[in-house]
Amino acid sequence: MASKKLDETEISATEFQPINTPITRQSRKISSRALVLISLTSLTIIIIGVLMVSRSVVFITSPNNAEISIDGLSFNIGNNFLLMNTTYTVNATSDGYYPYSQQLDIKNAYVPEFLIELEPLPGNLLIESDQSPIEVSLDGNVQGMTPLTIEDLSQGLYNIELKKYGYFPQSKNVVIKGLGETETLSVALEPAWGDMMFITEPPEATISVDGILKGKTPLTTQVLETGSAITIKKAGYNKFEEVIFAKANSISQHETIFLELADGEISIVSSPSGASVTIDNKYAGTTPMDTTVAPNKPHEIELYLEGYIKESRSISLKPAENREIKVSLNEDIGEIYVDVSPEDALISIDGVAMSTGSQNLRLATKKYKLSVSKNGFETKTISINPRPKIPQAVSIQLITTEEAYWASRPGVIRTSLGNKLKLFKPKDEVFSMGAPRREPGRRANEAEKLIQLQRPFYFALTETSNKEYRQWKSEHNSSSIRGLSLDLNDQPVSNIAWQDAALFCNWLSEKENLPKFYNVVGDRVTSINWDSNGYRLPTESEWSWVAKVTKAGSTKVFPWNSPSYPPPFVSGNYADESAKSMLPFTISNYNDSFPVSASVGSFQPNEKGIFNLSGNVAEWVNDFYEIRVNKSEPLVDYRGPNTGNRHVIRGASWALGSRSELRLSYREPGYDGKIDVGFRIARYVDKPKGDL
Repeated sequence: MASKKLDETEISATEFQPINTPITRQSRKISSRALVLISLTSLTIIIIGVLMVSRSVVFITSPNNAEISIDGLSFNIGNNFLLMNTTYTVNATSDGYYPYSQQLDIKNAYVPEFLIELEPLPGNLLIESDQSPIEVSLDGNVQGMTPLTIEDLSQGLYNIELKKYGYFPQSKNVVIKGLGETETLSVALEPAWGDMMFITEPPEATISVDGILKGKTPLTTQVLETGSAITIKKAGYNKFEEVIFAKANSISQHETIFLELADGEISIVSSPSGASVTIDNKYAGTTPMDTTVAPNKPHEIELYLEGYIKESRSISLKPAENREIKVSLNEDIGEIYVDVSPEDALISIDGVAMSTGSQNLRLATKKYKLSVSKNGFETKTISINPRPKIPQAVSIQLITTEEAYWASRPGVIRTSLGNKLKLFKPKDEVFSMGAPRREPGRRANEAEKLIQLQRPFYFALTETSNKEYRQWKSEHNSSSIRGLSLDLNDQPVSNIAWQDAALFCNWLSEKENLPKFYNVVGDRVTSINWDSNGYRLPTESEWSWVAKVTKAGSTKVFPWNSPSYPPPFVSGNYADESAKSMLPFTISNYNDSFPVSASVGSFQPNEKGIFNLSGNVAEWVNDFYEIRVNKSEPLVDYRGPNTGNRHVIRGASWALGSRSELRLSYREPGYDGKIDVGFRIARYVDKPKGDL
């Protein structure tokens, strides 16, 4: 039925009408809880992000109450800051300290802990006393007089010294805390005087203490325990002067002071003048002169002058009397017989020629210069003093000019650097340089040679020091080993090549206007001027003779005058137990207390007066190195080969200690510098009539 009803229904079109009523939608509000949740989530994300790109830095401050501020984005809990990977300026302040500011680069120089030390402000010290003014010194420097404020003192310990006339000095140590504060030091000095009464006879004399007039006697005044200069005066009497002491805080009386009547005054003149004067057997001066004598008593005056007879006078003066004494002196004559050789030598007195040959001289009794001369001989001059009635005789034997030259050469000379050299004249001695085949420790390069030294030479007492060498090469450094310096001023120079040592000798010769010993092209020695008396290195022959040959002519094996090894006592600076930690070999049970080189001149010299020829540092000598061959005939003034690539090093050092190395025949070749090799200087002596 429904279907039918539907079919029968007529459907008709209608005109469209828009809906004018607005559509209403229901709005939904976000709750407060949601907003909080969103904010927390966002904040958490931000914090996590910051944590991922930031670093934690703990600031440790001194003082610990300093306030920290940081320019830039940061988070902190107390002194623990979270900082971004950037550069910050860290500031800190605290009362009593200078402000602190420092750049901190987190990205490139991150540190988990950053120490901030604030510099304390200086303080002031006020020194006051009821005894002002008192002189105040701070650490030995005078600051002024109390009351006194010493400003800008850094924290620390200071010594305060207090001084005032009449008081005992006082010394105090004070600790200044600084921090911009003024501290007060109140001081009181202990009196250093005692009261002393002075009585004089006669009385009413003026008394002064340390130059200050105090009054007239009898008088009680203050006298220092350390001594006061007391001066007492009265007209018609001699002045009393004496340093007198009184115990501090005491009361005492000086014994009565009896003033002496004023002295008489005398003027003494003589002809000729210059006579020595004695009064009552005590020397008083030379004429012309003025002096005083006690009054009302006799005095004996005597005058003496060389070549003149003694004169005497007796006088007695009244108090304050003045008198003049004039004395004419008479010549005195004495005889001296002069015996001369050669017999025809000329005798002169005070530059005036007398005659030739031995003769008797009659002269006034005074001192003369007597000279004896002859061509080809050295003039000799002596002082003579004829005596009346006492005949004298002198004998003078002249020596040739050449003999005189060698006699006049100084036994020791000193360079402009202060180094001393000793003169040696071997007197044609023949000795063996090298070591016998059977000597324990002998090496193949020590073949024996007979050497005869004829030419005298000067030889340095010590090695050349760093201080001396650096006057030529100021930049030189002798190096160090295991933190132990080889470069101190008094240590021997080392770490130098043979060429450097030779060039130093030339420099020193030029400095002292001596002919150079080494001929140099560029900075290399090319040849030697053997006629020069300039500074040089010793020849190996000279070094060996000075080191090995005794005054008796025998030769030594070791420096300690015994053929036994090891050294029986401390005799030099060798590889000892003090160097055990840094050397491959050291001498057992031997300790010279120097692990490296010692000051030049250390230890006892050898019997020729030369220091450290063996030990301390080994030494360059002048010779080219060669392996010697035994020679039966003596070599005169042997200088080594004329050419070579290396030079000879002689002697042991602080780094050597074996039996072989400590022998005085030990030698080795070298070219470059070594930290245990140095040198000493030598010189030839000029020929007759030459100049040093």
